[in-house]
Amino acid sequence: TIIECVAALAITALTLLLAGWSLTALSASNRHSLDCSVDWYVFLKEMEAGSHHFVLQEVHVDNIRVHSPQTDLDYLLQKHNDNLYLTSWSRGGYMPLFSGVEACTFKQLPGRRVLVEVTRENGEKLAGVIQFYHE
Repeated sequence: TIIECVAALAITALTLLLAGWSLTALSASNRHSLDCSVDWYVFLKEMEAGSHHFVLQEVHVDNIRVHSPQTDLDYLLQKHNDNLYLTSWSRGGYMPLFSGVEACTFKQLPGRRVLVEVTRENGEKLAGVIQFYHE
């Protein structure tokens, strides 16, 4: 009958609508987790970039001091609010490098390397090693 056809069409339309919403939500979720990983690796590579040529000076639990022979400036990498900032203390400038940070620690490793451990605001824990240049 016609009532059965309308009911079958309504159920089919509802099923397709819910499937579409589920796929959209899954796609957005996967894209967000990929973005989080990408910005972490961009941060690590930016700290190792040859264009900056950062030389390690001091490591503390909550910050590291580096020097760039390219600019002849000293910088401090530290967490402030929910970002990791690279601050030039001789000229007063700063640049946010990584956002969404709840906690961050630094630990010196042998060979001018520093272990950076970050806990993001969403609970994700990240760790990476930055290799600094020789003077």
